[in-house]
Amino acid sequence: MNNKRKVGATAAAFVLFVLLAIFYESPLLEALDRTLSEALAGAEFLGVLSFLGNPETVAAICLVAIVLLLIRRSPRDALFIVLAVGVGFAINEWLKEWFGRPRPDMPDQLASYSFPSGHAQMGLLYVSSIGIVVMRRIRPIFWRWTVLAVAGILVAGMGLSRIVLGRHYATDVLAGWAAGTAYLFLLLILFSYWNRDRIES
Repeated sequence: MNNKRKVGATAAAFVLFVLLAIFYESPLLEALDRTLSEALAGAEFLGVLSFLGNPETVAAICLVAIVLLLIRRSPRDALFIVLAVGVGFAINEWLKEWFGRPRPDMPDQLASYSFPSGHAQMGLLYVSSIGIVVMRRIRPIFWRWTVLAVAGILVAGMGLSRIVLGRHYATDVLAGWAAGTAYLFLLLILFSYWNRDRIES
């Protein structure tokens, strides 16, 4: 994907996030929250994927990936994952505090804020950043599509699991995906210019 398309993807994801942030209390989006929550009521099996987005799990998987990349002398790819996950986490925490949206009302609910979903945003960022690094090292189209499909399933599963478990509204999850996508493509743009400068020099 060239930088023009990356800019377009960044802008589209950012606009989606802004619209969700402005209108998540509107009757239309509240109806969407209820509809998706009811539609996923029987999908308890998705709940098992929630642990993949827990901070401890994300940190452990990313640490292993970073160490392996440093061993293989790929510091730029390691830095890409560090920035995607580290800065992405800080952005998510800041956004949660900024909007201060309470989580859905349920027993033993988490004390932190709800918007945007950290599992959705961080799940997208760490799975996608590692997936991008892996795909750069794979030539056969079949395996590249396999990595893409697995990443998509994991990201979707982690986000939807939070709705199934009652930890988030659907709009929280959508906003997490939107924020994560916008930041990921922005980071890809920045790294593409950095790599171009290194090649030209």
